[in-house]
Amino acid sequence: MRFSVMSRFASALCTTLFLLAPAGTAFATEVTLRADAWCPYNCEPGNHPGYLIELATAALEGAGHKVDYALMPWTQVLEGTANGKVAAAVGAVADEAPSLIYPDLPLGMSRPTLVVNRSKNITGLSADKLDGLKQLRFGLIKDYYYGERINKFIDANKDAPNLVQVSGDNVTEDLVNMLIEGKIDALVEDSNVVDYLLESKGYRNLFAYVPLGEQSEVSIGFSPKDPNSATYAKLISAKLLEMRGNGKLAEILGRYGLRDWAK
Repeated sequence: MRFSVMSRFASALCTTLFLLAPAGTAFATEVTLRADAWCPYNCEPGNHPGYLIELATAALEGAGHKVDYALMPWTQVLEGTANGKVAAAVGAVADEAPSLIYPDLPLGMSRPTLVVNRSKNITGLSADKLDGLKQLRFGLIKDYYYGERINKFIDANKDAPNLVQVSGDNVTEDLVNMLIEGKIDALVEDSNVVDYLLESKGYRNLFAYVPLGEQSEVSIGFSPKDPNSATYAKLISAKLLEMRGNGKLAEILGRYGLRDWAK
């Protein structure tokens, strides 16, 4: 086969680029990270995009990839990640989306919590006894996974007039605004998320919290259709350990009012 000077040059250049690529990455790729707004885990794109986005960006761009992060309704995120149109669902958990590929280490801890106006007298409500929710106009995010027990209750009462389900890109903030304005009596959400939002609005002391379940791991789920997903997941696990050791993780978490969940 004829082999021109230009072909030899191109071949040599490709070989050089391959050798110079960071370990574990044969070729740089664009990694699409998607989620609806769930601050402080992931927020609006910008200077404070959420600690999971900062961690993932440090891991993936540090390995030569390019991160493309944008907001998208959660149902579309899970569908897109499952079929390979999206590289990763930020904030996904294995119980919710078992087909996705996850880092070996948890990237945070979440606890489903009922946030209720202090003027409401709620009795007998706990993670084991959810019937007290029937007394309230309570809001939740459509198609969210809050835990097996809570989702079972939601499915059994999905047509109840007191249950308000919302969807969209910034649904948690929508629910918090509805709660502040008195349009609902309570909402179900992760405790870190409502803490962050209510503190930012100066309304934290107006509401009471009722834990509705045990803590569960928060992660980033990568598409099973992408052959690079296992590599991406390993990069994030390695970067988490590195940043935990050098203090960078604590620095990032501090910007969002959080502490390391492993300590």
